[in-house]
Amino acid sequence: MVRLLLTLFCACVLAARAGAEALVQGLDHIPIAVRDLERAGADLAALGFALKPGRPHANGLRNLHAKFPDGTELELITASAAVDPLSSAYIDWLKDGDGPMLLGLYAPNAKAITLQPPLFFDRRQKSPTDRPEHFAHANSAYSLRSAWLADGPAGILLRAVPVGVEERTASCAPFGNSDRRLRLPDGEIVLLPPSTGRPIVAATVAVRSLDAVRRAVPRAVEGCTRGSLWVQTHGLWLEFREP
Repeated sequence: MVRLLLTLFCACVLAARAGAEALVQGLDHIPIAVRDLERAGADLAALGFALKPGRPHANGLRNLHAKFPDGTELELITASAAVDPLSSAYIDWLKDGDGPMLLGLYAPNAKAITLQPPLFFDRRQKSPTDRPEHFAHANSAYSLRSAWLADGPAGILLRAVPVGVEERTASCAPFGNSDRRLRLPDGEIVLLPPSTGRPIVAATVAVRSLDAVRRAVPRAVEGCTRGSLWVQTHGLWLEFREP
């Protein structure tokens, strides 16, 4: 893992030097590795998300998408066999249970897509097969706005690229508090205290109505700030936040 992180560090620095403007503009998507795709899909649907079936992958990966109109998304993904480096990484990750393995960062001007855990660059590729019903979430969610990461190796990597301004801003959640965040042109990354656990702890989706969330997710718990509800699912804390 250390070697992979150092590889990404070098790639990020080179990419940053290649462009005049900030490489990372915001969040792209979070792939959540799950052992049972059908069960995880049913659980996400029970949280009020409309799901779009994924396309077949040559390496046997299968996925489902909770997509938002701006191109951000939450992705459920599973692997049945280790047939290449990516599927092998998912199989190994799932030995410790479900949870987000990667964080996709929106980098529209990146020269190439870099994939090394726990971060990668992507371009919010909207599909011609997207339909209005894929964005019609009963919980009124419309965008992936924040990722909550344990600081440490991931934080070092993030600071190696121009991702915006690091701010001292208090954030609180059911699992802990933070006083630092990276403000991106479109979105943010909350930096939690370093942890020996998995690096991607939580995600925040923007919703139009918390009342819609309460109807779709009766078990959601009130956040420590106004306009916020939380629920935990498949190794990820999920915040519904009303602007």
